[in-house]
Amino acid sequence: MRKIISYILAAVLLLAFAGCGGGSTATAKDGTYTPGTYTATASGMGTVTVTATVDASGITEVVLDLSGETESIGQVAGDTLKQQILDTQSEAIDGVTGATVTSSAVKSALGDCLKQARGDTSIATAKMAPGSYSAEAYGFNIGWTDKVAVTVSDNAILSIAYGDDCGDTPPMLDTVEKRLFPRIIEAQSVGVDAVTGATATSSAVKAAVKACLIQALAAGGSDESAIAKFSAVPEKNGGNETLNTQVLVIGMGGSGTYVGLRAEEEGADVLTIEKQGHYGGTTALTSEIMSINPNRIKAAYNNGKDFCDEDAMYKAWLAYVDGDAKVDMIDLFFANSGDALDWLALDHDILFDFDPKVGFTPADVYKVKFQWYPNTNPDVPGVFGANKAEIAADFDKLVSDFTALGGKYMLETEAYELIYDGNGRVTGAKAKNLIDGTVYTINADAVVLATGGFLGSSEMTQKYLSDNYYPLKGAWNMYGSYGNDGKMIEHAIEKGAATYNIGMPPEVHMSGSAKFIPASYGYEIHEIEGAIGRFSGVQRVWSVADLPMYLGISGNSLAVGKDGKRFTAETGVAMLDPWIAGPNYYSIWSTDQINDIRDNGFSYDMDGVAAAFLGYLGAIPQGTPLPEAYDVLDTAIKLGYVYKADTIEELAKKIGVDPAALTATVGTYNGYCTAGKDKDFGKAPDYLEAIGDGPYYAVKMASYSYCTCAALDVNSDLQVLDTNGKPIGGLFAVGGDSMGVLFSDRKPYVTFGGANNGWALTSAYICGKTVADYVESK
Repeated sequence: MRKIISYILAAVLLLAFAGCGGGSTATAKDGTYTPGTYTATASGMGTVTVTATVDASGITEVVLDLSGETESIGQVAGDTLKQQILDTQSEAIDGVTGATVTSSAVKSALGDCLKQARGDTSIATAKMAPGSYSAEAYGFNIGWTDKVAVTVSDNAILSIAYGDDCGDTPPMLDTVEKRLFPRIIEAQSVGVDAVTGATATSSAVKAAVKACLIQALAAGGSDESAIAKFSAVPEKNGGNETLNTQVLVIGMGGSGTYVGLRAEEEGADVLTIEKQGHYGGTTALTSEIMSINPNRIKAAYNNGKDFCDEDAMYKAWLAYVDGDAKVDMIDLFFANSGDALDWLALDHDILFDFDPKVGFTPADVYKVKFQWYPNTNPDVPGVFGANKAEIAADFDKLVSDFTALGGKYMLETEAYELIYDGNGRVTGAKAKNLIDGTVYTINADAVVLATGGFLGSSEMTQKYLSDNYYPLKGAWNMYGSYGNDGKMIEHAIEKGAATYNIGMPPEVHMSGSAKFIPASYGYEIHEIEGAIGRFSGVQRVWSVADLPMYLGISGNSLAVGKDGKRFTAETGVAMLDPWIAGPNYYSIWSTDQINDIRDNGFSYDMDGVAAAFLGYLGAIPQGTPLPEAYDVLDTAIKLGYVYKADTIEELAKKIGVDPAALTATVGTYNGYCTAGKDKDFGKAPDYLEAIGDGPYYAVKMASYSYCTCAALDVNSDLQVLDTNGKPIGGLFAVGGDSMGVLFSDRKPYVTFGGANNGWALTSAYICGKTVADYVESK
């Protein structure tokens, strides 16, 4: 049961927000337009901009800027909405099923454009019936809504509160509650910016608040168009400000939070800035940290005995990277990861399970994964993975420790440029507040980059990821923040910073369909009795709308890369192997296979990582007939991530692979199915199911990645090196911005478990001391 917290608007009766009827002189006769081009905006998932060109009697052209809308939903609807507008010649369009928020915003903005064209400056009366109203909308969790209650007077929003059992995670809900609720109330508008890094939850809240206001307006006798009174997009007043600090940390995810705290403890004056509206970053979405035999923890919880054979693990690591990593940096990691976890867990009271776990494969026998509570420990009630509220509380504590020492931080503030002196030394950065537009010049003796890598930039993944060993270039789907766009990494490279293993594969733990069918399409959502979502922490559900994803991760499928060839045994595509094909792969199915699933359901248990973290967050139960199967596939075809063709050759053309290659792959694979032996990848015979008769289907699947694994080159003080191997004065990098020093660009991220978080913590722990020493020497 969530505690409901309302934000009350002070002196609300002083706000003159009620609209007045009446109008002004029109520049064209009623019902006709003044020819020209008109632009208006409205609040959708983001800001929707409509530009309409009219002649005297009708709309001749319309341009929709939907770049702020969800790529797989609102943006896909653009062409249909445009055609509806041209067909109806008005804002009275049907909209697009599944993209109701975007459709509503387009209608509203187009209506404003046409009012301008008619010379209509009248203002609809905006009178509400005082009271409380409730509505709900889907946020990040597409299977469970976020509930909102809004209390209004006759002319103003008084308070906003959550209802019970919201679908999104507590950290996202709390972030939006703290930052968006007061923002809406202060502006008296749902047209305010979403909280950066919490866009989906923000959009759900804005949509629900808007629905509540429409109810209140209707109850007060106002026309629905009066919602425009509460939809204005506030201006960004901006301004310029200069700040001074000893250490500037850019990024406040795991590594940025740790390094800021550690440097402040070591006596430095620290300012941390974060472009998201919350701290914790991708680290707060994960479950475990690698640490190798932490001395104080093993003394307190393992009778002083080592948790693992450190020498054997060290040799295994060196053998895996095969000469491509910087051995001195692996040495640094092994020597300090234990002290780093001791510091975090014991000095700052962050609770972990001190019975560490082994890694992901049978060869990963080293107990180095320390999991945040709650996990599978029966002494700590909870569901493993559904610990995001606890992890968020841990970061609250770390930030409280940081500020108690005098540390300062700013959220929703994006750095965009490093400042250098005449000798090439970094002396600060320029940044911008994403909400009010204030531009900051931040002078600092040292800058630490802790920006989480560059997976959120398709331009950088195309430029820097390598196709030398695997087809890695291109845009990747993320399970994390697209705000990790590498802007500061790229700026440092352009100014002469060196990279290390930057082309290596990103960190991928799962696959899922490239897109998803939202709940607004109306497919039934089924509760799974007695099950709590591992990610959401609320009632677990499943929907047939997730059928394309489960086809794509099913072990009895046929999976091919962009070359039309298999790349692994399909029993591995659900978790550790999808990256081998690069950002995407295709799952091939025949009609007789789909018929069997329609009539009898999946033959195997589909639960796993994808079911826990993607789609509706619950697996389609084994053996459950799915009579809506073809309807779902037709919907996915319209959304652009399922393809259908009468022949394999035609299907290959639709998905952009060589028809001869795909035809040969299907033939070879069917031969293996007949023989009961997979000669290429050794897939178990039980999963060898031949591709039968057409029509044929291909599901576009995606490798869902947390982050890139490499970027800048650093030394043992975490100073960024230039292309000559010399330290760049005043510039440091931790976490994902420097992790490539541990790995090989020819192989994926190690599977020992928790290495990313381990490096985030350890590099930050070391850098906090070295950067404090550096600025002290200035």
